[in-house]
Amino acid sequence: MKKTRRETFSGRCEVCRINKPLCFCSHIPVIENKVEVIVVMHYSERWLTSNTAYFAKLVLRNSKIIERGNLDSPMTTEEFSKDGRTYLYLFPTEDSRPVEEFEGNIEDAILVVPDGSWSKAKKFHKREQCLKTLPKYHLSNVGVSNYQLRKSPGENFLCTYEAIAKALGVLEGKKTESEMLSFFNIFVDRVLRSRRGEQSISNL
Repeated sequence: MKKTRRETFSGRCEVCRINKPLCFCSHIPVIENKVEVIVVMHYSERWLTSNTAYFAKLVLRNSKIIERGNLDSPMTTEEFSKDGRTYLYLFPTEDSRPVEEFEGNIEDAILVVPDGSWSKAKKFHKREQCLKTLPKYHLSNVGVSNYQLRKSPGENFLCTYEAIAKALGVLEGKKTESEMLSFFNIFVDRVLRSRRGEQSISNL
């Protein structure tokens, strides 16, 4: 009999959300990012083990997640209108600019990143007035994604975690990007091993 979601969670690590024998918490870095990161996450992503915004929040000290889409709990908006702060909404739109063109002080910058399926994420800034008015930016050098946990909507698409890593790599240096992506590769590998039914960390 197939186990319920609650039953499978009981055997998982509470932090990295994977079967305890494959726990990778010891590999989680703590990065003191200068650019604040706010992930606007669709509430349906909250408990998905394939969600990467959760791990971005876990890794980046200066970050938070704000949920949207839950009719019973409307999205808070005060984080998107702070005096003296400069916002970068990371999503390719008709009027978006390359992240490389950002000229503000990175210590005053807030990177806002939508998180959800592509079909959901592309609507966030159209449906939320507080996001609609934010300056839009996109990644110029996307590269190849290592996100193998969901089907990609097409070539040259990154998951939320990878997009944040690439953007921070541009804004505050490649060291942050490299540290984030090194951990990301471990995360993907462990989840794939779990899906294959492996129950040991031998040879890892």
